[in-house]
Amino acid sequence: MGESILPILRKQVEYIYTIKFYKEKMDRAGVRPNDIRTLDDFTQLPFTSPVEMISELKKSPSSNSFYSESVTRINFSPSGKELYPIFHTNNDLERMHKVCSKTLTAAGLKQSDICAVTFGYHLFIAGLFYQGQLEAFGAKVIPLGPGESERAWKVINDYGVSVLISNPSFAVKLASKGLPTIRVLFVGGEPFSSVEGYAEKVREAFGRDITIIDSYSMALCMPVARSCQYESGLHIVDDFVYAEVVDPVTGLPVKPGEKGELVLTHLYKEAAPLLRYRTGDLTVIENKACSCGRSMTLPKGIIGRTDEMVKVKGVKFWPSQIGTILQGFSFATGNYRVVFKTRRGVDFVELFIEGSEYSSEDVEKLEHVLRRDTLVKFNEIIIVEKLEPGPRVVDERNTMPS
Repeated sequence: MGESILPILRKQVEYIYTIKFYKEKMDRAGVRPNDIRTLDDFTQLPFTSPVEMISELKKSPSSNSFYSESVTRINFSPSGKELYPIFHTNNDLERMHKVCSKTLTAAGLKQSDICAVTFGYHLFIAGLFYQGQLEAFGAKVIPLGPGESERAWKVINDYGVSVLISNPSFAVKLASKGLPTIRVLFVGGEPFSSVEGYAEKVREAFGRDITIIDSYSMALCMPVARSCQYESGLHIVDDFVYAEVVDPVTGLPVKPGEKGELVLTHLYKEAAPLLRYRTGDLTVIENKACSCGRSMTLPKGIIGRTDEMVKVKGVKFWPSQIGTILQGFSFATGNYRVVFKTRRGVDFVELFIEGSEYSSEDVEKLEHVLRRDTLVKFNEIIIVEKLEPGPRVVDERNTMPS
């Protein structure tokens, strides 16, 4: 996008400055909309944290600066044991459906497709998110909702459904009974692109090669990124959101292709727009042209969380990556513990994994993937049948003699 995105960002910042929540943030930072003359200037705008954003959203409509009379839909999202609202205006919904239509075309959908949505409806946004975009696109939609696999399977087969929208584990369950008419599968709600071998496992369940479309969204910003029929990664929906990747510690932009925290800014959103919102998600953005027409891509989607970074062997390391990696290995339950020690003055890393029925080839492959994806060499990988309850990360370097 380069500087071509700058006029859109400036206009959005001017609008955002009219919202009390953001005006106060920008005033405290000493930044005004007129100060944004370059993309470098844009990085001087303050970040927005999930805590402060959700805190404002939880206020009553009368004191919530994100609520206005133009709001026409209120969805909700969980925050601990409570819920916080997600606001949309009619223009927001129309814009969301419009940009999603482009991604549906890139996924290979046709207006003649019959689609079944198995995500939840009512309070939460996922089901209606897909329902609205598919209807705006012109496809036919069956709002199945979650659960009731027997009925879902029967409806899909009775009506020759060609597009299934589901979390991948539920799709595998349905496919094991036979889904001969499905040609495109939209997955979400669970890690997928970041899990090595998951796509192959899903295709094996279907018994044939189908198009699988993965998406990354969050309740406060739908969509963020979506893959296409060429399956070259999750493309940032850059006509809807501006994405940055920053160092989680310094907040400074990282180089292209480096890991960092995903930061999002809405380009046109009216109700509860995001401004440099720190998602806490760890990712990599690559700029690589795809045949679908997009280029800004998350090659593996979200690969971990940024709120747990440690420095080990001179490398920035995010332990949550281990959990994502283990999902690609059938012998592992997903439970793990990483222990950092110091031996002879250097870092020593032990990884305990709960699992069974593994081979030496499994361990060698795991060692390779861990080294490739984390850049950390694990000194010992110990597989146990049962891992005792406890913290997933133990750093003994400050408590043990070297």
